[in-house]
Amino acid sequence: MNTVMHTGPQGFEEWNHHLFTSCGTFHAEPPVEHGAVTFAGSILPSPDVNSICSGARIVSNCRHVHRQHSDIRRDDRDFYYLVMQMKGSGVMCQEDGQTVLKPNDLVLLDVNKPCDFYFTGLSDQLSLTIPRRHIESRFRHREILLNHRIGADSRLGTLIGMLAQQLFDLEAADADESEAMLDALLALMRPSVSESPTLTCAYQQQTQVFMLQKAKVCIEAQLMNNALSPAMVADRVGTSVRNLHRLFANGDTTIGRYILERRLEQCAENLKRDGAYEKVSSVAYNWGFNDVSHFSRSFKARFGVSPREFRQQKPG
Repeated sequence: MNTVMHTGPQGFEEWNHHLFTSCGTFHAEPPVEHGAVTFAGSILPSPDVNSICSGARIVSNCRHVHRQHSDIRRDDRDFYYLVMQMKGSGVMCQEDGQTVLKPNDLVLLDVNKPCDFYFTGLSDQLSLTIPRRHIESRFRHREILLNHRIGADSRLGTLIGMLAQQLFDLEAADADESEAMLDALLALMRPSVSESPTLTCAYQQQTQVFMLQKAKVCIEAQLMNNALSPAMVADRVGTSVRNLHRLFANGDTTIGRYILERRLEQCAENLKRDGAYEKVSSVAYNWGFNDVSHFSRSFKARFGVSPREFRQQKPG
């Protein structure tokens, strides 16, 4: 089955319609450059839409795709998504956790819970829908771990990925064949999505440390930009603003406080180095402050003296 690449504003609307038909209600944000939508994407439904597991191969350069409580209430769907990252990379967010997916990694998500997907560049994903009754009957008495990466670098991950693609590609398979393949898939998935909560916690902590460091690198690169904001950082890092605030809160600070501290430290370095040759206001504006009075108050609160007094201090 061939697929058509949709482009531009009209192409985005067509792609969005196919996304709804295949996966339910989602809100996608197409990339915009110079006020124009620069969307490119395609959706390839599974050959047999009546199969026990249907789904879609979803390609797009959307930076953010999300599903809210209102969308869940609107849809009459009762299944899980098994998402496989085919090309590119993405960050999957559900239940206050986030998982970074690289090519051939997989993750299990619940259609009845809000989720956010963040991408950089063109992403290609296979989304397989598995009826809830099959998941819950086979994982009975075990905790289902959502948003837990099934790594492509593991033997189980490789086998699960192969079976997921074969289930997606089935054409007019009989019910017994589909059921047998799904049983095999779920048997392989069982240990991967019901691991020890201790291991899951450790992985989530590792991911949070990585995301926080990535956010700090982004902030460092944008300190001189007076438009720097939590929304900008979240967008570039590939997470939600809410989760970004949580990452900094875990470090006993806020993103606003962190940005202010880093700007004040850079201003202090400037005043030490060449403060005699540059106006205090110029230093403040250069490091992203919009209000000199606010800068002076914050500087004195941080260093105990005004910027001018700080500049006059002798080294040592």
